[in-house]
Amino acid sequence: MNELQLKIEALKSKIDPNYGQYISVDEGWYQIVVDCDKELTAIDPNYRIFQIKEKFGGLRYYFQPSQSDTLEAMNEVVSKYEEMASRTCEATGMPGVLMKSSTGRVKTLSPDYVSGSEHYARYSIIRMSPSAGEVR
Repeated sequence: MNELQLKIEALKSKIDPNYGQYISVDEGWYQIVVDCDKELTAIDPNYRIFQIKEKFGGLRYYFQPSQSDTLEAMNEVVSKYEEMASRTCEATGMPGVLMKSSTGRVKTLSPDYVSGSEHYARYSIIRMSPSAGEVR
């Protein structure tokens, strides 16, 4: 295991056991998740994580602060990292765009990576960036 994978494993132990201690994102987002936790922990060392996952090509980071007066600052941190993930390839960590498979699965991926990947061969661009209009 590399250092980043070890950090992800350690982060899993912070997830409330009632929600299943797993992180459902691909390796391209591992650094984003680790950095988000680091900033949240600096604000509230005792915050609770419920889920960290990919949904509809976006990062979802569900948490609860230990003190209500930290919620606004923590929401800003999570929003920053969710936005960062929306333009980062889930598989590689390189710049990515929103793409959809022929079966309707949506992921944020690098078009260059997709073009050379058998697994993602049936994905096509649906949006170039979060602020850009629809492409197809």
